[in-house]
Order: sequence, then structure tokens, then C-alpha cells
Amino acid sequence: MIHGFVERYITFRGELRTFMVYVPREIESLQPIPAILHLHGRGESGEDGTKPLIHGVPRSILFARDRWPFIVVMPQKRKETELWPEERDFLNAVLEKVESEYAIDPHRRYLTGLSQGGNGTFALATKLRWHFAAIAPVCGWCDPATAAKELVNIPLWAFHGATDDVVKPSGSILAVEALREAGATPKLTLYPGVGHNSWEKAYMEEALPKWFLSHTL
Repeated sequence: MIHGFVERYITFRGELRTFMVYVPREIESLQPIPAILHLHGRGESGEDGTKPLIHGVPRSILFARDRWPFIVVMPQKRKETELWPEERDFLNAVLEKVESEYAIDPHRRYLTGLSQGGNGTFALATKLRWHFAAIAPVCGWCDPATAAKELVNIPLWAFHGATDDVVKPSGSILAVEALREAGATPKLTLYPGVGHNSWEKAYMEEALPKWFLSHTL
């Protein structure tokens, strides 16, 4: 089996689209293997298939591969102006294809994303074909009331830069507060003096992949 970052293709609504999958070297010993769906931000949109590797989990893998014993699925949305919920059907098609090719553990599937991907993490956590054991939105945003209703039973760890002027910290703070009021116990990490690029710190947190794996369905 090919290991590392692998370019994959899918025909979706008559068009060929590219997405990336990270396959850990030790996959044979991990099966069924945990999996992460990683949603990129605005700047990595396009049709090249590879820009989603620039930030987030894929970048962290380059620095500390052994921390990430997961299949990591990295789709790409085409338009910067579109949000991830508009790509819901495409995401489901990608997840179905990945399921058909790898022995993925149905009890250890996780969702994370940054900026627009953070919004997608909040918005899609209960709306995709995969059921997620835990989610980690980074510098994202959502409607707090919707989060409190839909995400109350999903372990959540949100990250945000305290001085983010692109997506205000309230995007994460209000969601976490609403979830706590609903009886959930979400985690929130605010980075003092950090702006929108909080993903650089969040995905280098050694505790994050361990936290994912501490949750199962």
C-alpha cells in the first residue's frame, strides 16, 4: 500500500475532482484505522487538489508525523466565496470513496478545519455520512443556538487567536458558552496575541491528536 500524501480522484456530477489522502506508514498495524476529515480555509480553495496541504493537520504531519496515526482526508472546495456546507454532497461522495479503499474504524472518525473549515466543522458535524467521535474547529464561527442544539453530544475542542480580526474570537467563544449552558463540556483554547493564523499553534498542540483518540463512538 502506498504511504504518505496520496492524490486521489473522484467523478462527481460528471466532473473529475481531486482530493488528497494521508496514509500513515504503520497503517497495516493500525487497522481498523482512525480517520480525520480536514477542511481547509478560504485561501486553499481551488481545483489543483494540493493547496489543502499548506496548513493545518497536513503541515503538522510534516513536523511530527508520529503524532498522527490517522488516515487524513483532505478535500478541496472550488470557490473561495463558497462555504463548506455548500459542498456537503461532494464531501459525502469523497467519504464514501475513502471508505471503499481503506479499512477505517467507524468508531474513531474525527472532524476538524480552520477558518472557513472551522465554520464547516461546526456546521457539518452532524450532517455528513460519517458520525464523528470528536470535532476541533479552529478560528471558526457558527450560530451559537444551533451549536447548542446540534453539537451538545459531540466532544468539542475549539481554538482561536485572541486578537483575530478576520474571524472574531467570539465566533468560538459564543459557541462554547452556548454548549456549556446546554450541559456540554467543550474545551476552548484562546491564544493571547495571536491573530487569524491560530492554526499554526493549534495543530502543533501535541495533545490534540491524543485528545481525538481519547474519544470513540
